[in-house]
Amino acid sequence: MKGKSIFILACGILLLCVWPVQSDQQQDCFRTSLHHTTRGMATWYDADNGFSAITNVPYKDLGCKNCHATSCNDCHLEKSGEGFAYSTAKARQSSTCLKCHAREKATIGIDTARNSLGVHIKAGMQCADCHSAREVHGDGTCYESMRAPGAMDTACTNCHTEDSTTYPAIPPTESHMVHSGKLDCTACHVENSMTCYNCHFGVLQKTKSKPKSMVTKTKDFLLLVKYNGKFMSGTMQTLVGPDNYPFVAYVPYFTHSVTEQGRKCESCHSSKALKELAAGKSFNASTYKDGKLSFFEGVIPVVPDQINWTFLEKAGEQWTPFEPPAKPLVQMAVYAEPFTDDELEMMNMEQVYTGQ
Repeated sequence: MKGKSIFILACGILLLCVWPVQSDQQQDCFRTSLHHTTRGMATWYDADNGFSAITNVPYKDLGCKNCHATSCNDCHLEKSGEGFAYSTAKARQSSTCLKCHAREKATIGIDTARNSLGVHIKAGMQCADCHSAREVHGDGTCYESMRAPGAMDTACTNCHTEDSTTYPAIPPTESHMVHSGKLDCTACHVENSMTCYNCHFGVLQKTKSKPKSMVTKTKDFLLLVKYNGKFMSGTMQTLVGPDNYPFVAYVPYFTHSVTEQGRKCESCHSSKALKELAAGKSFNASTYKDGKLSFFEGVIPVVPDQINWTFLEKAGEQWTPFEPPAKPLVQMAVYAEPFTDDELEMMNMEQVYTGQ
């Protein structure tokens, strides 16, 4: 009996010794996570052709980094009747993620108003249903971006497999086979691109308010970029720096507006934007007329030097267009690549579709 008691006591001491080590290891991983380091934003902002080249303010001096998670409490701390408690359930709720991920929150708001919620959101899925704990908490590696090799686990094919009894498999239709594996699911199944348009750095410095420093949120067009050898959905952000110097960044981006049916072939291959870009013309993706800013509604393959965006400045409470003092500094960020002339020509070829 005495020996058994000693054994139990020894096990208890062992657990007490091991537990802090496990906690420290988990915390060490979190300290290297993108949620904590914000290296994704810093990497591209401070790049040679990043926005810092216009602002002359390094990322470390911006307030952006202060929004990111500093500890586990940012997601796991839940208020209860007796005070505060650690909660994994709270961390799994999309509402917790949306407190920081403003574009996704704006996407849901716009789609709700349009009665066009993405199929996953409409089905009640949570962010954590697709995004792994390793992505969120880190794995001990300091990735420079969420799209750096190895940083992300999430993929449509994780669930949509032939042997799945829960989710539909990706059918071997002509539309899925004809692109020879060069098309990402998002190119056809993401409805459009979400972006905050014309963020004005000077106004932000004065007002300290992001909403007051941008013209609008828009979700009308779909940008296509090349990433990791495939064409996928993307987005852009126009910014105005000090002295009204313009900046445009193009990135791969998964707007969470997923459609069950993919877009029709002509949506891409007969797009007005494609026709003009393939002909070597410039394309106006936005226009300002009669006091109103509007955007092209359709697919735009990204050819940075040929796409024009309207830049605006604030006069009182009114945003009005202005002629920038120089051509925009353009950044293909987060490993995005533009379309080549050959790729535009291939996309612009007459398509024969049998309807499968």
